[in-house]
Amino acid sequence: MTVSLKEEFAQAEPNELLPQNLPHKWLAYIGWKVNDFLQQYADIESDADKAADKIRFDPDILDIVTKLYVVVHGDHEIDTSDINNILEFQRATQQGAINYCLAVYRESLGRDSDIKFEHPALETILSKPPEAYDCHNLMEWARKNNCKDCSGCSPQTEPFAEIKPENN
Repeated sequence: MTVSLKEEFAQAEPNELLPQNLPHKWLAYIGWKVNDFLQQYADIESDADKAADKIRFDPDILDIVTKLYVVVHGDHEIDTSDINNILEFQRATQQGAINYCLAVYRESLGRDSDIKFEHPALETILSKPPEAYDCHNLMEWARKNNCKDCSGCSPQTEPFAEIKPENN
């Protein structure tokens, strides 16, 4: 009997979904989804006409983010009588998805590099800004080894440090 990765994610304990705890198979699969997210962001940045487009997150990433959100904030219903509650939930999950994607990106870069960098905690992975992590050495290593001529990096900036959720 074959079990899909989606089923494995659904059965996983929340702590197992933190990037540093993902098995190589899961990290590779989610990393592939994260690359799509990063490409969407790069496309929007390079084409002003696409700036109005909303970044679309893969359903598997949204499932993981929702599972982590529920663990941290509880499984309570959103009061749909006020649209602001719905919009706030959407903003929180969108920012959480961005933060999760960038944490997976850092883990993909750093897993086999032997470079020490700060890993996210379950309580803060969705809310802690990516630029608040201590990962300078990892980003410098990546800049020197992986993206020498990458347009997303320069000697003065961190890769994709300016990613912010779309304001609704």
